[in-house]
Amino acid sequence: MSLGFPSSVRFLVKSLADFVYPPVCYGCDTEVEEGLVCEGCRLALFTHELAVCPRCGRPCTRTAETCGQCRTPFHLSRVRAVGTYAPPFDKLIHAFKYSGKTKVGELLGRALAALVQQDEVLLAADAVCPVPLHPARLRERGFNQSLLLAAAVSMTTGMPLVELLVRTRYTSTQALKAAPEDRLRNVQDAFRLRTDARVAGQRVLLVDDVMTTGHTLDQAARELLKGGAASVLGAVVAAAHAGGPS
Repeated sequence: MSLGFPSSVRFLVKSLADFVYPPVCYGCDTEVEEGLVCEGCRLALFTHELAVCPRCGRPCTRTAETCGQCRTPFHLSRVRAVGTYAPPFDKLIHAFKYSGKTKVGELLGRALAALVQQDEVLLAADAVCPVPLHPARLRERGFNQSLLLAAAVSMTTGMPLVELLVRTRYTSTQALKAAPEDRLRNVQDAFRLRTDARVAGQRVLLVDDVMTTGHTLDQAARELLKGGAASVLGAVVAAAHAGGPS
């Protein structure tokens, strides 16, 4: 005997809930008839993209001559981002990362995979690797957002998904660190190559959700290069401070 409600009752309950609490776009809070995002935010996800700084490989706007961070050494040869860490990208990432809205994460993963597919350099990578979480952070959050994004890239491109790094230090959230030097100290020596990792001669695509100063990606890439990787590339959903003065 089924204890479930008839479909007509479920439809009525949903209709009442939508009337009292109408569904809104996770990217801009406007009401939507269905789905996770409005058409405007969907267009931003799948048509907006940041260029690459010609000097250092960091993301930057297409109108900027450089990213404005070229004086700081960088271990990645190229990083692409879907957009800047501003609406709607920041709100979508926050819903995914801190509110556990994994369906939003799937949407972000598809947008990131689409970006990688249209970039010949990133698409030529031998493997895609997520930036790892510390085990304690993983227990707190319940999932690694970078792993889910990397899995979407892997499934779309056919690139092997490999977890090559471990996070050896429990670091505070980079967003809480205002000064660039504090962000660097926070993640310095925070990664180690897994004992079973095979990276010699490989072109590795690192995936993360957000790039601010780039120190997290940089420290992870440094370990991969120390392990013998031929090059390290990057793909993120959003980049902060992309396209400042040179």
